[in-house]
Amino acid sequence: MLAKRLSRALLWSVGLLLLVILVHQVGLDRVWEHITRLKWRIVPVFAIALTWHVSNTFAWQACFDKEDPDRPGFWRLLKTKLSGEAIGNVSLASHVGSEIAKAYMLRSRMPVTKGLPSVVVNKTIEVVSGLVFAFTGTLLAFQAFPIEPEIRAGLLAALAVTGLGIGIVVARQRQNTFGWVLDLLKRMKITFLESRREEIEETDRNIAAFYLRNPKGFLISLGFHVLSWFLGAFEVYYILGILGKPLTFSTAYLLTSLSMIINTAFFFIPSGVGVFEGGHVFLFHLLGLDSGLGLAVGLLRRIRKVFWVVVGFIIMIISARIRSYRARSVSTE
Repeated sequence: MLAKRLSRALLWSVGLLLLVILVHQVGLDRVWEHITRLKWRIVPVFAIALTWHVSNTFAWQACFDKEDPDRPGFWRLLKTKLSGEAIGNVSLASHVGSEIAKAYMLRSRMPVTKGLPSVVVNKTIEVVSGLVFAFTGTLLAFQAFPIEPEIRAGLLAALAVTGLGIGIVVARQRQNTFGWVLDLLKRMKITFLESRREEIEETDRNIAAFYLRNPKGFLISLGFHVLSWFLGAFEVYYILGILGKPLTFSTAYLLTSLSMIINTAFFFIPSGVGVFEGGHVFLFHLLGLDSGLGLAVGLLRRIRKVFWVVVGFIIMIISARIRSYRARSVSTE
């Protein structure tokens, strides 16, 4: 436990140190000049993020069986999504932590053997759509900007490895998502999860059943996730416009897609602190744009992320108090 806390503190420190170095090198005055131009116009940035939270929630909802009476409603899923991602953004586990938190929060509505498959399938479809988004953005960057051959090769290699990994994951989910881990642990004489084998195997069956029985749900989820990526590109497009540096939507699209590749490569940094902002600086410099503008865009998107993390925790607190109040009401009857 202590080792995990030390690792978390170290990674947070590395990210924050990188952010401080970036601000120092680019120049605080340049960055502040860009940010202060927004004033009240930062509010639409928060609203744009809400649109893709809604879109992602519709995508998640499509990963449930429509005939299942336990299927959560849209608003419940939206609250669970925001709360789970708030936890993920402050934990060392990051994206994995947020998905585990979502599955845990659904336990009051449905068994884990139903809730977890929806989380796994939805995340897989999100990654698939993200790969398509990143690939098209990379091709767009190759056509629009003179990028060095070494960087081109590196980007294509990263996409190829990621694509291969996703393909293996999807193929595994159609057969045996978690069961093989149990078998491996058992061969290693590690049996602490054997008592959960029946639940884990049922979870595997439910994941495989989704791909077999619900191809329409897969396509709907994929469509909403693709829409979410476009909304993310629109956020960058909007920010650049209000900063007085309007660029084409295609440029915003490729900046967003390449930024996603960088963030994925450094997934182990909690919430991508420093890496997220540094990625924007690198990409703006790579494309011959103002690096100070890139850092300003990264910081503004960070402010937006913090805003929705706070909203997620507020939802958690309110939900906990409502449950507590209802429990007290039942006990006094």
